[in-house]
Amino acid sequence: KNPGFGNHWLKLKLIGTKSNRAAIGARIRVDITEAGKKRSIYCHVNSGGTFGASPLRKEIGLGGADSIDLLEIHWPTSGITQTFTGVKVDNCLEIREGEEQYKYFSLPKIQF
Repeated sequence: KNPGFGNHWLKLKLIGTKSNRAAIGARIRVDITEAGKKRSIYCHVNSGGTFGASPLRKEIGLGGADSIDLLEIHWPTSGITQTFTGVKVDNCLEIREGEEQYKYFSLPKIQF
């Protein structure tokens, strides 16, 4: 088992409509407040590295942050920037390019 350290996370599944469906090239920014200090986390969707592929679903560690101040997605082809506030930690979100709302989804738990 891998119980973790009690830190928070966010999982994002991005679906392009004008940009490529896999959202490769999309840039993600997450603003959080952790222990009274604000910080931004940046990542992007890519297809992989030298010896294999990276998952297209992004898993972002948020440390001890209890909330997300801002979630921003910048899409590569269309240039659309989507901004979300009020996003809760420890959730899986599906975000479609250009849509105003995101959807929650769940992943099955695997028992070892």
